[in-house]
Amino acid sequence: MSTIEKSVAGCLAIAALVSVTVADGARAQDPNLPPGIVSKEHPKTFMEAVWKINATPAFFEALAKQPDNGPTINLNFLRYRPRGDGSRYGLYGAAAGEGIIGVGGDIIYHAEGITDMNPIFGLSQDWDGVAYAMYPRRASYLQLQRDTAYQAAIPDRVAGNYERMLYVLSDGEAIYNATGSIANFLRSCTRVVATPDNVVISEFLRFKEDGGREAYEQFAAAFQPILEAAGGEVVLSVRAEMPIVSEEYWDHFVSFTFPSKDAMTRLFQNEDYNEINAMRLAALDGNLAVLSTPQIMPAKPCP
Repeated sequence: MSTIEKSVAGCLAIAALVSVTVADGARAQDPNLPPGIVSKEHPKTFMEAVWKINATPAFFEALAKQPDNGPTINLNFLRYRPRGDGSRYGLYGAAAGEGIIGVGGDIIYHAEGITDMNPIFGLSQDWDGVAYAMYPRRASYLQLQRDTAYQAAIPDRVAGNYERMLYVLSDGEAIYNATGSIANFLRSCTRVVATPDNVVISEFLRFKEDGGREAYEQFAAAFQPILEAAGGEVVLSVRAEMPIVSEEYWDHFVSFTFPSKDAMTRLFQNEDYNEINAMRLAALDGNLAVLSTPQIMPAKPCP
């Protein structure tokens, strides 16, 4: 048995413990759903609520079939319980952060969601927190699942969230000329630049089947110079590889940073942007974009 297979076996055992029925009528994730995909329906039982937050055995089985040949990011969107209050989730986050660093990874971006923007900008109002958890290998993520301190903190993750959207990202299929890649963040021991004023859009994209990606590439080529003229930059342009906990599949992930919320607002109101935005809308079957303000994290030790 390979190292990753052994890791998966251990994680399946953990997931099996989590999935034990805790009340009459409670049930596990719908077996008809694909791995990592959760129902869009509002949960009716405690266990249905748990599967809106925690990965299932089906996900770990699917992960075992993926090649383990490079670093990944697990991208988190978090809806806190109560809304806007991350204190209970923060108990889990402290243990998880230590565990991630312990297996060679890092939280390269941690932020508070901005949920009061004008809907005209197309930014989601549903998420209170954003985190980019980077792992040097998939096996590192699986190793974390066996850490006893991490396991002990999982109840705080469940209690501290109404819902979580979690997706595996990997390098490849870039659309933008990004300033970073997952491999570069790992190699350079750096994080997404965070200042007291800057804001970041984290966006998932799903392209229309008939030429959608090609049409979006035309938009991206026109948009990037406008973004850079406004003082912004593309941080990541990477493949949305597989869902861990998500109601939908996505094709690509991009993140844009702006020097301030005002700079971002001015860009979206710019005539040059409005002229090309039709290309973007025509290319996409769906998108999920979250605006956030970075939290300044303490420095980490680097090799």
